[in-house]
Amino acid sequence: MARVWIYVAVFAALVVLTALELVVFFQPLPRAVVDASIVLLAGGKAVLIALFFMHLAYEPRSLSSLAVLGIGAVIAFLLLSVLSIAGVQFVPIR
Repeated sequence: MARVWIYVAVFAALVVLTALELVVFFQPLPRAVVDASIVLLAGGKAVLIALFFMHLAYEPRSLSSLAVLGIGAVIAFLLLSVLSIAGVQFVPIR
């Protein structure tokens, strides 16, 4: 079983990331920068939660590789979300 201090450190990191989200939100920055920053910070928090509170960091390598694929998919969707919020038009391929 992992030591308690690891979970306390992860909790503290989540609190700091949440505080950073609030700081970024109230800064006079362009909307796209604020949106991208908040999405990236939220993605970082999701990775921390998945790795430590869902215990994926302690799984065997074979299962960890599946988690990495899932995290890669989440990152891809976050990137597409940021691009969509920024107003990038996606053209269908014919």
